[in-house]
Amino acid sequence: MQALPADIARGPGFRPSHEQVLADVEERTWIARNQLADELAASSFSREGQYTGVDVAPVEPEITGSLANGAAQAREPALQTLYDRHRALNLLVRELRRSMELPVMTPDAGFSRPKLSPEIEASYRDLKFDPLAAYFGFRRVKAAFRSGDIQLLARVTQYPLSITRKAKRMIRTREQLVAAKETILSPRLREVVAESSFEAVFVRDKGMMLGDGEVWITPGKTGFALGAITVH
Repeated sequence: MQALPADIARGPGFRPSHEQVLADVEERTWIARNQLADELAASSFSREGQYTGVDVAPVEPEITGSLANGAAQAREPALQTLYDRHRALNLLVRELRRSMELPVMTPDAGFSRPKLSPEIEASYRDLKFDPLAAYFGFRRVKAAFRSGDIQLLARVTQYPLSITRKAKRMIRTREQLVAAKETILSPRLREVVAESSFEAVFVRDKGMMLGDGEVWITPGKTGFALGAITVH
């Protein structure tokens, strides 16, 4: 329970739905999985970066032995900590899905299929958007902002990314994104994303608008991702 955010246990009388708890744990699992992948790529297990940017699952058999029994703790303490965290969260999310009679295995998107109302589905289909693709993109961007990890945000960003702050500038590479970390991951922008829900976002041909337009999640060749930021 310590891994859950404050609003999940804000005080007596607050009872989150099963869907809210599952969504919250899935976001944390997505964060842990991708941070583990990044740490693996930088570790002595990487064999000169062979695993850079890949999902942990396909290569996990090669590292499971020493990580699963804790033998890697002395050699790779950061990697061991992330592995243990991802393992625990993954077990938790599987049991949550089981209790809700959902498929136990993690979907390819990393998040469970939502129960969207016909009205919400229609609002996306009217714009020629796949509502499920939009939902999964929204969840990935939300998880990345939640992590506060600019490397994870780089995974869910469309290039060029426009940033408007008095004047507009274009972020065209991961390196430029990392250099703009303080602006992109400002407390205000993270708050806007954290308080947004898929059911309530405004959607138009440009994509999904979060807050008063501070953050836009837009469609691209690889799906929906962070596409524009406005700093008020």
